[in-house]
Amino acid sequence: MTAAAVTSRTALIRDALLWAAVAASLAWTFAYRSTTNRVQVLDYDDGVYWQTALAIADGAKPYTEVFHAQPPLFPWLVAQPFALLGAVGGEMTARLLMTGFTMLLAGSAAGMAALLRGPRAGMLAALAVAAFPLVQRYSFQFGADLPAAALGGVALCLALRARTAGRSARWWWAGAGAALCLAALVKLIAVVVVPSLALALLATAGQGGWAWLRRTAAAIGCFAAGFAVAGAAALVAIRPGRAAWDQVFSFHLRAAASADVPDVIGMIRNTGDWGLPYFIAAGVGAVLALCLPGRAGGRADVAAITVWAAAIVPYGYLHHPVFKHHVLLFIAPAGALIVLGVAALWALARRVVRRLTGPRRRWAGAVAVVAAVLAGAWQTTHTSVAPVLADTAVEACLRALPRDVTLVSDDQAMLARAGLRTPPWLVDTSHVRIDSGWLTDAEITTAASAADGVLFARPRRIGKHPEVRAWAKEHFPVRYTADRYELYLRAATLVTGCAGTLQVDGKTVTPTP
Repeated sequence: MTAAAVTSRTALIRDALLWAAVAASLAWTFAYRSTTNRVQVLDYDDGVYWQTALAIADGAKPYTEVFHAQPPLFPWLVAQPFALLGAVGGEMTARLLMTGFTMLLAGSAAGMAALLRGPRAGMLAALAVAAFPLVQRYSFQFGADLPAAALGGVALCLALRARTAGRSARWWWAGAGAALCLAALVKLIAVVVVPSLALALLATAGQGGWAWLRRTAAAIGCFAAGFAVAGAAALVAIRPGRAAWDQVFSFHLRAAASADVPDVIGMIRNTGDWGLPYFIAAGVGAVLALCLPGRAGGRADVAAITVWAAAIVPYGYLHHPVFKHHVLLFIAPAGALIVLGVAALWALARRVVRRLTGPRRRWAGAVAVVAAVLAGAWQTTHTSVAPVLADTAVEACLRALPRDVTLVSDDQAMLARAGLRTPPWLVDTSHVRIDSGWLTDAEITTAASAADGVLFARPRRIGKHPEVRAWAKEHFPVRYTADRYELYLRAATLVTGCAGTLQVDGKTVTPTP
């Protein structure tokens, strides 16, 4: 075996070990965060998707029996573990599904960086995405933004690979189309990656003129075919029905008309201390990577990644309302650009040093990866990514209720943690749904009439409707209050052992321990 072959094999083994260390680091980080899901405050959407998945697993039909304002793929995926394993085992498995999507998000950033600057850059990009506190916070929470971003990242990685794949390019383009379709079926805001994909399609490698036109037309055809096949397969499996149109499209159009003035900087700042510095560093990295792309034809790849990351600005102004979890859509390209910028500077510095000292062993990348793995582990164990969830008397009371109790509530997650359900049509009682007119007093009271009670939670959502509160007081003789929650029931025996204030027919009674 030649010296060159030995060196190549050694490099291959070293890279394999480093990839394994990075993958293990990511898996450990997200598993560590997942163990805190019962002791930290989760987003409101977590409870909505949790109750939605439970209802679908029980056989309720989305859009007709279960209100759902997003495309059908994500709740269908989350519902499968609940249908197979029940409420407890299903939740653990479904949260592992979210962890898998988070790994995929980090992997998509790794793919973008590795295509331009090699495997070490890919490893560092994956670690840069995983280190972002918002990613860690949502690595186990139920929410459609992170899976949509992950699948969108896969689409762009496949498209960038297709540009230089030669004869096999058509399969890469088809895969990119399929990934984009799945991302859109998770959440429509995955369209933020479309301009980057269009740029990759138009920058297809090859000669100009008719050859470029033929190659681009073939790429578009393969992309469209992959999109169509994935869409047809998913819709045949899920069969969402015609009612999906109103809830997926009309709902958001009406919600956008009723929203406040957007604030892009505020949206990024809401992600925490990392937000603005991270995206500023991504902007600087984009400039450096565009000037020093790393390989022939790489400038178009960098431009495609930059367009996706920069789309956070028009997105913030065009999409109403905006929330901090929407920033998840842009973290993968931003992380890749940060690493590509650093790699561009390092490559320039290395060329200067090489002129002065001659060739040297290239260990710096491996050292940087190991250092990043250790830094990531320290950050994970020494920082928190969400407020601590306090124990409350009202949740302890809910856990003591029979499992067949159904409550109308503002706090779907608290009910799910207690093993209780909401009516399928009221799995979503968000401010957006209420303020846009898609949840009326009549719908709330109709569902509550068939339920066992109503829980008005904080912050007020259905509770800010005075007519609903008056109706609950009139139709439910039992009123239990604790921790600024109000629970209305028909039978006082359900809550007689709970700490708090208990009223029956307007009269305060002493709880029985």
